[in-house]
Amino acid sequence: MNVSLEKVTDFFKPFLLKDIIIKTDKKVLKRGRLKIFQVKQYYINLTLEYNDANKSYEIPYPYNTSYHNNVGILNYHLSSFIPNKQINRVKFLDSSSKSKLYDNLVYILTSEDDSV
Repeated sequence: MNVSLEKVTDFFKPFLLKDIIIKTDKKVLKRGRLKIFQVKQYYINLTLEYNDANKSYEIPYPYNTSYHNNVGILNYHLSSFIPNKQINRVKFLDSSSKSKLYDNLVYILTSEDDSV
C-alpha cells in the first residue's frame, strides 16, 4: 500500500453525497450516491445509495491515486510499484482468483461527467 490514509480520504471527499459511477475501461462496476466511505486495513468500504437502498461496495487500497478532468483515478497497475525487471516474476504468480481490478485503472466520476 503506497497511498497514505490521508491521501485516500482526501481523494474521496469531493465525491461525498454526489451521484457517482465507478468503472473500468471495460465496464461499469457500481453506481449510486456516495453516502459515506470508510478506510479499513486493506479495503475502502463505500456505502452507495441506489434506488432508495443502501449497498456497501469494497474496493482494495489502490497503489496510486490521481485526478484528470474532475475524474478520480485509482491505479491498480502492478507497474506502478514493482520495478520492470521484477514484473515478469509477479505475472507468474497464481492469478486464478484475481480481482477484476487487478492491473487496471478504476475511474470514479460524477454522473454529469460520464465521458470516460
